[in-house]
Amino acid sequence: MLLRRNAQFRRVFAGEAVSSFGDSAMFLSLAIWAKDLTGSDAAAGGVILALTVPGLAAPLLGHLVDRVHRKPLLLRMYGAMAVLVLALLAVEDSGQLWIVYTVAAAYGVLVATPARQALLKDLLRSSEAVQARSLLIATREGVRIVSPVVGAGVYVAFGGGALAALGSLTLTVAALLLASVTVVESEPEPAGERFRTALAAGWRHVRDVPLLFRLTLAMTFFLGMVGMLETAAFAAVDQGLGRAAAFVGVMASVQGAGSVLGGLLAGQLIRRLGDVRTSCLGYGLVALGLLLCVSTSLVPFLAGVTLIGVGLPFLAVVLGTACHLYAPARMQGRVNAVVNTARDGAQSLSLAAGAALIGVLDYRLMYVVMAVSTLGCAVSLLVRPVRPPEVVPSMADELA
Repeated sequence: MLLRRNAQFRRVFAGEAVSSFGDSAMFLSLAIWAKDLTGSDAAAGGVILALTVPGLAAPLLGHLVDRVHRKPLLLRMYGAMAVLVLALLAVEDSGQLWIVYTVAAAYGVLVATPARQALLKDLLRSSEAVQARSLLIATREGVRIVSPVVGAGVYVAFGGGALAALGSLTLTVAALLLASVTVVESEPEPAGERFRTALAAGWRHVRDVPLLFRLTLAMTFFLGMVGMLETAAFAAVDQGLGRAAAFVGVMASVQGAGSVLGGLLAGQLIRRLGDVRTSCLGYGLVALGLLLCVSTSLVPFLAGVTLIGVGLPFLAVVLGTACHLYAPARMQGRVNAVVNTARDGAQSLSLAAGAALIGVLDYRLMYVVMAVSTLGCAVSLLVRPVRPPEVVPSMADELA
């Protein structure tokens, strides 16, 4: 098992687990804090906006990641964030709401910077990439089941000061674990190209690798439709199951448990079935899950939520591994930025569409449309299949 064989990855893995726990614990709690300070739902929504807006700068952040050494960059970012989070200790009333927004925006920059994904290219042998991505996604989904509850609990029980201390502590621990990692990094790309040309290189690479392009296109279309699920789920709980909106939290936990299982299974399936068939299996599970969620009975509904949770990591692991394997080390930042921007942009548009359509369309029709669209993504990968490209060796491959 990778965690046993690779001591350096164990430290990265532990750091990612701590960092993911801290990030997701803070996000919801900051929104709750903003609501408490102002009594305004819009203020809470402003926190979510502050967290997501930095994603628009992903191409610039990806360009930066390819121009510098990734480990020192991450250490500086973790260190700066650990200090900045402590600024929340100064928040006493709505007059300091801007501090909450500043911290949220800084977290958004940290999450949007693809330095962690890029560092893995240098750290791991190509043969380890699938299992590493599988473990990381399973762990991330696992901590997300409990961390928002823990963060909110700390805030409610002990106040914002304790929340600030929790955030700073997790960032410090993640930085210390990363500092202990020994990795030979690829040399930063020299600044020889024109800025505009270098910035667009990630898009050109994705376009020129057919499998990577097809996987990215399918995922973008998928999220451009399934983002409506965030809104439709509330209608399914209320109108379909006849339960209170708080039951959506139960749905999130059930889906999260399915995602942990899906993350653990994804690596094995990719090795046996390959990229395309594993991705198609993921789309198939999500489509079946969406159809089951039309049911007004609790058991099939929760079965559908579980299947959605299991299928989603298949898609994420396949696409993440493809970026890792089929892009050079010094293109990792920009390639991941292109994929993340396309994915997140499509999901944001779909969220907005879902909010607009839920008052017009029956939620069951929305689920069916999402299921059909999801199956269409699988079909798009099966039509005129392309061969996997050559794997681009990593620094770890060359040093082995």
